Amino acid sequence: MHTREPESTLEGLDDRCLRARLAREDWQNDALFVPDEQVFRMFQRARASGNKSRVALLSEVFSRRLLQRSRKFALKSKIFPGLIDDLKRASHEIASELWEHLATSDKDALHAQKAFGQLFERRALSFQRKLLAKKRTMQVNIEALEGDVDDDSGWSTLDDIEALQEHESPEILAARRQQFQQANGRLQEILTPNEYTTYVLLNAADWQIQEIAASLDVTVKTVNNYKNRALEKIEKEFKQ
Repeated sequence: MHTREPESTLEGLDDRCLRARLAREDWQNDALFVPDEQVFRMFQRARASGNKSRVALLSEVFSRRLLQRSRKFALKSKIFPGLIDDLKRASHEIASELWEHLATSDKDALHAQKAFGQLFERRALSFQRKLLAKKRTMQVNIEALEGDVDDDSGWSTLDDIEALQEHESPEILAARRQQFQQANGRLQEILTPNEYTTYVLLNAADWQIQEIAASLDVTVKTVNNYKNRALEKIEKEFKQ
């Protein structure tokens, strides 16, 4: 493990030099990398001392790192695609949740100063559980509405609304939903998590190979391998 510089040394740098130091990202091999815990401690002290320019700089850096963590977590945990249909929004919601805890809980702020990765994982998992609970509640409500059928018409309230919006019968809409669920479920069965994520990001979110590689923290060659294996499996499964 690298010996870290005293924070007083870092805090003595001017803004330009400090920004350059905080831009270093190789936490495994770079002795000059500044850990997230250290960034947050400096942020707390700058805020306490009323140094607005330094607070802005450290807040920007910490927010960027937090968004990177949030984006990786959203993909790893299948919050996207799955619970939130936009990766950028999912990342910002997770990051906002963390910032709120840091701003309102002295216990969490102290934890972040010592082991930010551990705190992030705990709070991100809590965020995911809340999303899942919300999804289950919505599903129960939808099922209740779908069960509220007018005896004369044979249509549920939601089917009626969807038919008006789509100009299609409830039977067609239901069949379409069922086909999508079956196809998507089968994709998750035959593809590995990374193959599935790569396929969805390429075809549903219009991502570039380089963006996927950065999000999954792998090489471009690896992402191309995921893509090719996914296409081979899909070709075999659906086009026999």
